[in-house]
Amino acid sequence: MIHRPLTRRRAAALFGTASLGLMLGAPALAQDATPGASPAAGGDPMTMYGPVQGNEAYRLAFMQVFPDNPFWQALREGVEARAAENGVTVDVISLPTNAGVSDQVAQMEDAVTQGYDGIILGTIDAAGIVPGIEAANAAGIPVLAVDTAPAGGELVSLVQTDNIAASRLAGEFIVEQLGSQGKVLNLQGDLANQTGQARNDGFHEAVDAAAGIQVIDQSAHWRQEEGLSITENILTSDPDLAAIFAANDPPALGALQALKSAGRDDVLIVGFDAIPDAVEAVKNGEITATIAQFPRVMGTVGVDLLVRHLNGEEVPALVDSGAMLVTQENAEQFQQEQGG
Repeated sequence: MIHRPLTRRRAAALFGTASLGLMLGAPALAQDATPGASPAAGGDPMTMYGPVQGNEAYRLAFMQVFPDNPFWQALREGVEARAAENGVTVDVISLPTNAGVSDQVAQMEDAVTQGYDGIILGTIDAAGIVPGIEAANAAGIPVLAVDTAPAGGELVSLVQTDNIAASRLAGEFIVEQLGSQGKVLNLQGDLANQTGQARNDGFHEAVDAAAGIQVIDQSAHWRQEEGLSITENILTSDPDLAAIFAANDPPALGALQALKSAGRDDVLIVGFDAIPDAVEAVKNGEITATIAQFPRVMGTVGVDLLVRHLNGEEVPALVDSGAMLVTQENAEQFQQEQGG
């Protein structure tokens, strides 16, 4: 099969997103067809680009990271379901939990050798994955990224949450709940990762504007066990801790474990991702809130855009898949809308 050359614009920067109450969502690079709100708000990006039949029986590769993480499991479900609707084949190439970016680059190079028609890329390292993208570029195999923006290489499109705006919303919520006073533990993600950087930046934009908020930054590297151990240590060194923000939900759940063990029910917890266990904890009043992303939307839209590109169509360089704040007041409704 002849692969079309990559002529699309680079998706090199995040875009601004306005807050609509508890919702986030915005046009991607002024494309009329891009989602205008999160799915829970009534907009439906799952139908804005597809289903769309491939002009040929395209064979795609989906590079999946953190295969045990519910977020990436849901994203994979979106990819696989839409590929079936679109009449294309997708092979899931999972990166083992303890593997590194060099292993993923090797997976990308193997995918190039196998001659896939297109690659949907999730990555753990925005800079480290660039050689893999460049190998696909050189072979004329289009690459579309989901969730995380790579630091280089040519992309067809990027489908992700506006992580800066979404984490800013979390920070503003914490500041409001604390009355702009108190000590907050920031359980960062992996700061080598573009998503981790964006969530840290957005959170700090909100809390740094409140002079009475003191922030303790600690990286939990997306892991529940690190959220648990860090929180245990902080409760010893800073017993006046008032709130915790976690860049994803597993460390928030780890923090909850630590607080329960310490007999503390006076510390706010705000997570990010709205995985089922976290939403259930929000509904039960154990976690204060979590920022919802829509990973199935990312996977679904990613497949649609890549198929449209292979069909010879122009596609937007950047699509916001939406976000919202889930609290005890709307957690049950959110579960119902997500089929949980």
